[in-house]
Amino acid sequence: MTTFKAKVLNNIPANRLVGLGGINRDDNPEEGWDTVYLIMPELGQIPDLVATGALEEGQEVNVTIKNNPVWNVEAAERLPAGTLVQCTDDGRVQNYYTTDGTYFGFTIESAEEGDVVPVVRKYGGQMPQEQVEGATYEEPRGLQGLKNDELKELLDEKGIEYNGKATKKELIALLEGD
Repeated sequence: MTTFKAKVLNNIPANRLVGLGGINRDDNPEEGWDTVYLIMPELGQIPDLVATGALEEGQEVNVTIKNNPVWNVEAAERLPAGTLVQCTDDGRVQNYYTTDGTYFGFTIESAEEGDVVPVVRKYGGQMPQEQVEGATYEEPRGLQGLKNDELKELLDEKGIEYNGKATKKELIALLEGD
């Protein structure tokens, strides 16, 4: 468990998602060096915290990190149990839409709009290795780990004919049948 002080930059209702703001968020770069800012996250952003009580703009608060993988967050719409969710512009959770960013977790109960729903944090998407300093992530090995263009190159090298619109599964079958 860790506790630190932070300054709230927007009114944030209870059970809403919270983001961390960077320096100079309050147009005061000197204060920004020593101040952690709490902001309302944007649509599809991966949230950093959840407010357990209402936060008022300008308020200084103590933030306690409890390492709890389950957050209780207000639902922005009807959510079935087990659905992937993402952050809305007002800090609530909605069904995951790929066009709106990434997901950060999944519901463990169903909820109606306005209900507080338990969400297990599970971040979506794997960052490319070059963006993660010290990452040990490796691309999958074997044919399954190759992209369609790479599979087609192998087929071309081996002189095996294929349909240009073939699926990955079909391309792999041709290579394995070799």
